[in-house]
Amino acid sequence: MSKIVIIDGNSLLFRAFFATYLDPSNVMRNSEGTPTNAIFAFSNMLASILNTLKKGDGIFVAFDAGKKTFRHKEYAEYKANRPPLNPDLLVQMPIARQLLDSLNIIHYEDEELEADDICGVVATNAAKRGYDVKIYTSDKDYLQLIDDKITIELIKKGLKDIHEMTPQSFKEEWGFDPIQIIDYKGLRGDDSDNLKGIPGVGDKTAKSLIAEFGDYENIIKNANTDTKVGRNLIEFQEDGRICKRLATIVREAQLPYTITDIIYDGYEFKNISEFCNKYEFRNLLGKLPKNYQVLTNSSKKVDFCEDFDLNSLKITNWFSLDLHLEAPNYHGTNILGVGFRCESGTYYLDFETFKKSDLLLGVLKDKDIKKFVFDYKRIKVALNEHGIEIDGLYFDLLLANYLFDSNSSSDLISVLNEYSVDTSQADGGDILLADSEFKNRAVLGAYYALELYNDVINKLDSKNQVNLLYDIEQPLTILLAKMELEGFPIDKETLLQFKNIFQAKVDELTKAIYFLAGEQFNINSPKQVGTILYDKLGLYGPKNKSTSVDALSNIINQHEIVPLILEYRKYTKLISTYIDGFMPFIDKNGKVHPTFNQALTTTGRLSCSEPNLQNISTRDEEGKQIKKAFFYKDDSLNILSLDYSQIELRILAHLSGCQPLIDAFNNGEDIHSATARLVFGLDREPNSEERRKAKAVNFGIVYGISDRGLSEQLDIPVNESRQIIKNFYQTFPEVKAYLNGLVDFAQKNGYAETMFHRRRYLPDINSAQFQLREFAKRASMNAPIQGSAADLIKIAMIRVDEELQKVGYKAQIVSQIHDELILKVNDEEKDKVLELVKNVMENCVQLRVKLKVDGGYAKNWFLAK
Repeated sequence: MSKIVIIDGNSLLFRAFFATYLDPSNVMRNSEGTPTNAIFAFSNMLASILNTLKKGDGIFVAFDAGKKTFRHKEYAEYKANRPPLNPDLLVQMPIARQLLDSLNIIHYEDEELEADDICGVVATNAAKRGYDVKIYTSDKDYLQLIDDKITIELIKKGLKDIHEMTPQSFKEEWGFDPIQIIDYKGLRGDDSDNLKGIPGVGDKTAKSLIAEFGDYENIIKNANTDTKVGRNLIEFQEDGRICKRLATIVREAQLPYTITDIIYDGYEFKNISEFCNKYEFRNLLGKLPKNYQVLTNSSKKVDFCEDFDLNSLKITNWFSLDLHLEAPNYHGTNILGVGFRCESGTYYLDFETFKKSDLLLGVLKDKDIKKFVFDYKRIKVALNEHGIEIDGLYFDLLLANYLFDSNSSSDLISVLNEYSVDTSQADGGDILLADSEFKNRAVLGAYYALELYNDVINKLDSKNQVNLLYDIEQPLTILLAKMELEGFPIDKETLLQFKNIFQAKVDELTKAIYFLAGEQFNINSPKQVGTILYDKLGLYGPKNKSTSVDALSNIINQHEIVPLILEYRKYTKLISTYIDGFMPFIDKNGKVHPTFNQALTTTGRLSCSEPNLQNISTRDEEGKQIKKAFFYKDDSLNILSLDYSQIELRILAHLSGCQPLIDAFNNGEDIHSATARLVFGLDREPNSEERRKAKAVNFGIVYGISDRGLSEQLDIPVNESRQIIKNFYQTFPEVKAYLNGLVDFAQKNGYAETMFHRRRYLPDINSAQFQLREFAKRASMNAPIQGSAADLIKIAMIRVDEELQKVGYKAQIVSQIHDELILKVNDEEKDKVLELVKNVMENCVQLRVKLKVDGGYAKNWFLAK
């Protein structure tokens, strides 16, 4: 059966507001200063609800009109104790109505009725007509409406903790039927509505009386006047009746809407996009269900030609294009067609015809013709694998949008939606463009890469980020394309040898675990492992019987089976991640061609996928052994590996201006030993344990580590870890001041910024929810440091590639893993290239702290480190 969703608008807006509100100075606002925190949370919940709707379902929102209703006329003190609305919330009330209007969601308010009465009438009418009804509210008065057709989605905290109340769950929790909530209110009163009820009757007494006598009148009739409660029931019975009457939700009233009216027909893109632009909700459009987007004549179409004379094309100094690929992974896939735009118009051409055109191939190769694209790397790699060159990148919409907001999606359709582009239509029919296999996607990519250029560049310029695009991200994407095409060698036979070794260890561990458990079971099943450890062996662990690594590490000394299970997991992961995970991606030339994701992480770091080489352990000895499988079959070729030493700590020293740290680095001291001497007040060299603690706090500070976090990491009491952190900040007060300043900046501006002006937006930095707020605070401290390190490494990669080409060396970068650059280099050049790369990396950016690079070359990756 279809459903009707009913929303208590005031209730949800209150929850949304106070879930994200600390004080007026920190509330989320748009660029015009309008507070938007409640609307932001409210809109996300609406989007979530809309995504649950099916054809024939309805949605309706009720509000309080803010006037005196019949309840005020009957009882002058009704809600008299409520303070006036917070001004920042009051401003957002009409905006909520605008949001609903833009989504074509019917809402209503009535001067004579409250929102719960309106909801009660709609719910009752819908249920009578056979609809299943869901009401979203935080008001327990609504519980009286629960029946077989009406469910209350009771919001407990924020907007995410929702408790579904049905007749069964209500009775289990309250002990009586839902309709008796009004009897309960008559007895207990309601502080929020300023209803006093019967003095001396609390929750337990009220429930007990209802369980014994039923409704309010029968309770009064059977009042025991020998007790204080009984005498109060008689004396204040009229007060109780008033409470009950006022708490009773109206179920019958004349409304201007029928149930048929509130069946949801969908939204028009133009309306909601205008709302999103005005209040700067860039991501909302991508969260709305595409199947409810109404196609209208006002939607802008991208007209393109498929049947045209190639000789009629007019191409001078610019060209915009995108590819229609057969598969999402652009490595090794077929190109089905090309969408492109030039001065004479917008076109789509099948790839077989395109690659036979000398004119178009010449345009692609001509570096003086400016290329406007969405994801240049994808285009360059795919074309190159089909023997076609492209040059002349001028503007990459994907990278520009990523700089604008690193939280954005990297999917073309989502990006276009963020710029209020209606992607629901294209010339040639009504096509939902969520699938990259449609040729229309290529046309849209080509058209809007040029169309949005001025708008996006102006926005980047306003944030001082144009240089980031043109000096770092776009040059880097050209280099990354070269790296992906070149690939990284990996030997299948060596991997299989490791697999045999690891599998033998797994088999040995399996037998030992079965013996200790006294039975065979699925060691890969957390549930079965929990049953063995906590039920059969009786180990003392967490209440939820968790078998996570952290949980097992805490009970590792209780039984010898526990370390064996942890070791078993390690070896099975080595097989699944590094052996079975790498094998499918090795090509016929013995190389993997991982995709370097340039527009994915929130900090600006590169990530790596299919396969993810960044997964290879740098600490676990068995994991590091996998690097032995990376080598060139040609004996004259080497792998050169160089990485930055303690780059984030050096950047922290530079940005904070902390002189003792700067001096320690510039004097070539071991930074962890130097920190230990200063923090622990030593007049000698620190021992290994003291250095270990200093190292943990050094790296932990960068990530905003807490005293509890440091305590767990070092396995020391919290009091000791707290004192270590306190000593660190007392020793290096500039660091404390700098980190505090980063948090203050983020709370005021809503984002953190690197030394190169890369931004990370932190929408939860002022959240009223402690965990969300604290995570955002840690991110505000880490993002400028980690993001600056990411920018610096990107600059180094670009400079290294430029220098190698300038000198004419054959060496080239083949991979980048965190702070490490990996190059292919031959025997003749290896020493010169090592010196060149090290020099460029250490001097690509001038800081107050000297940069230091470690590493070398060898025949395989393992020996190069």
